[in-house]
Amino acid sequence: RASRADRAGGRGMPRNEDADGWESLCRGGCSRRHTRNSRPTSSRNRWLTSLLFVLCLASSLPTPTHAQDCVPQSSSAIFMVYQAENPDAVFFSEDGCLAGGGRGNGCCRGSKCAVCEPNTKRSSGGKEMSWNSCLCEPCAPGSAQFRNGMTKCEPCPVGWYTRLAGQTQCDPCPPGTFNGDFGRSTLCDMCPSGTFSLSDVRAYREATTKTYRGVGTVFDPTAGASRCAPCPAGTYQPDSGGRSQEECRECPPGQFSAGGSAACDSCPGGTYQPFARQTSVHACLPCPAGTCSDTEGSEECYQCCPVANLRCDAYLKKAKGFYGQVAWYSNDGEVGRVPTDRREEFLERLCDRGCREYGVVNWCVSGVCK
Repeated sequence: RASRADRAGGRGMPRNEDADGWESLCRGGCSRRHTRNSRPTSSRNRWLTSLLFVLCLASSLPTPTHAQDCVPQSSSAIFMVYQAENPDAVFFSEDGCLAGGGRGNGCCRGSKCAVCEPNTKRSSGGKEMSWNSCLCEPCAPGSAQFRNGMTKCEPCPVGWYTRLAGQTQCDPCPPGTFNGDFGRSTLCDMCPSGTFSLSDVRAYREATTKTYRGVGTVFDPTAGASRCAPCPAGTYQPDSGGRSQEECRECPPGQFSAGGSAACDSCPGGTYQPFARQTSVHACLPCPAGTCSDTEGSEECYQCCPVANLRCDAYLKKAKGFYGQVAWYSNDGEVGRVPTDRREEFLERLCDRGCREYGVVNWCVSGVCK
């Protein structure tokens, strides 16, 4: 009954003395029965003998329970080497451990054939046989390999990461985070306040369809970010981890902000701004003559002078709500208020000052300068 090696070589496979002595390398996969009826060697015989030897050696290694076309991680991959006397058997390769160079199965995805080691064995017949082998090392954290039979792992691109070893693909930084470095093996950084995560569509396509084959096929502008974009001027973001521009909040009336702000600034006293989403202090408007704003961040100015559209001396300026009401003419004894019995005198002095200092008549009740 034919042995496993006989079956691998096919019925009537030639035998020669180079097979002698291989029983010690193969753990029961081959036997000395292969050495019976030795025949003169030929180029074809030598190639078949080499193939038999590699098959025997491979049979001694742990194998998965199901068939596959690659070698699992942490297992050894074995490759036949190029033979000058039989060039059609194996294509020549500078690296004999490349699938397609040396004949054999390469390492599975998520691992690399980093060190290709040459091996030799001399048979009892004096023939030296050569083969290559390598350990399929799992890709280190921060790198991945989605192809079979590779000699290196690719570092995760910017905007991506992987914390585990032996990965076939990298993961995009979640929304609200970013990574500006290659080969990241830790969680991505949180976007600081005043910013939000923003990825580039070209970089995203590169990461998901070309070298790296990261997770995801639909472009997500909030994930896989290599940087954080500033919130637009006139808006702010008080929290870290902003995920999109929509999370930037607009500055309310009386306030403004430059781009990338974590908070809005208030318009200074003496100014006001009735509109939201202002971008600089230059948007703050000075209060018109006769009006004031005591506090920062005012949306409007209030009448603080006796006449709404004319400036007045400091002693005449009153708090919000004082002017514009009949009560301010009352004789209630409050300091600074004009008593009702001096109202006519006050209006005359007001008219005279307007005509003399400012050349206006609208301070005069009669509408005519005297």
